[in-house]
Amino acid sequence: MASALLELSRYVDKSAARKYWDAGSDALASLSSDAYRAKEGANNHFILMHSTGSMPGNSEIDVPLSYADYYYLEALLRYKQWSK
Repeated sequence: MASALLELSRYVDKSAARKYWDAGSDALASLSSDAYRAKEGANNHFILMHSTGSMPGNSEIDVPLSYADYYYLEALLRYKQWSK
């Protein structure tokens, strides 16, 4: 979600862009906190903890997910590139 919000901020008017950017940045900051980012070498070497694949499907709940790590890294790269 953080990655998508940062991306979306580039396609809307300035007022909406700020809202999307701020929401994406806030989500990214939360994911980067100790509550979600695993210590190096922990969590089976996944970056994020407590990910969920499908709550309605009762699948992949509170587990590390490779695609969660992918989108987290994508969001970090977008944030770094576009916040200059």
